[in-house]
Amino acid sequence: MAIKIKDIPPEGLMLEIADHLDLLNTGTASTAFKAVLEIRPTESGILHISGRVQAAPLLDCSRCLESFIFTVDSELNIDLAPVSFLGTDAEHELGRGELEIEFYKGDEIEPIDIIQEQLLIAIPMVPLHSVDCKGLCSVCGTNLNIKECGHQRNAPGDYGAFSALKDFLKK
Repeated sequence: MAIKIKDIPPEGLMLEIADHLDLLNTGTASTAFKAVLEIRPTESGILHISGRVQAAPLLDCSRCLESFIFTVDSELNIDLAPVSFLGTDAEHELGRGELEIEFYKGDEIEPIDIIQEQLLIAIPMVPLHSVDCKGLCSVCGTNLNIKECGHQRNAPGDYGAFSALKDFLKK
């Protein structure tokens, strides 16, 4: 669904998109999303994109590995400029104003790529289904949210999975 830059009218373009995408590159487009975007060209040739993106991707908890739905409702405000905006020098030091601008090549933009980027930014680096998640037992792998296994964890001198390596460098 690429949009040609020359087809965007001076008063702007309003897009409403509801689709599925492969957010985490799993091979299936399983993340449904809704987006309302307004693309407005400016006099300097920069495109201003604003709007809202909503989705509910399925993530895996970083502590217990259980899948859970994470709700994303994100506002976006992006300025897009053509790469030619930077000039033709082989090297170009970005100025303060250019750090806040994203760049595109060619004569069209892909709104789905912008939406995917915004959703990836909104997802936490360490997703947790609950702040109280107890995780997995480092000895037997039991999900401690479901049941206690009785193993002593984090005892002095216990290095968990790396305990076999503790004397390796001493030799």
